[in-house]
Amino acid sequence: MANNIQTLAYQAPVLRAHGTLEAMTHGASRGTVTDAAFPAGTAISDMTFS
Repeated sequence: MANNIQTLAYQAPVLRAHGTLEAMTHGASRGTVTDAAFPAGTAISDMTFS
């Protein structure tokens, strides 16, 4: 029985720049309404925490 094992040459990973951290996270901000964890349009000022 023949041993037909084919191997590939190693290719090192490449780091690619996709922009600045500020540009990629520009959507993160503090707003006046909540996210999907609460009913749509719930004002943050209407929330209470205990």
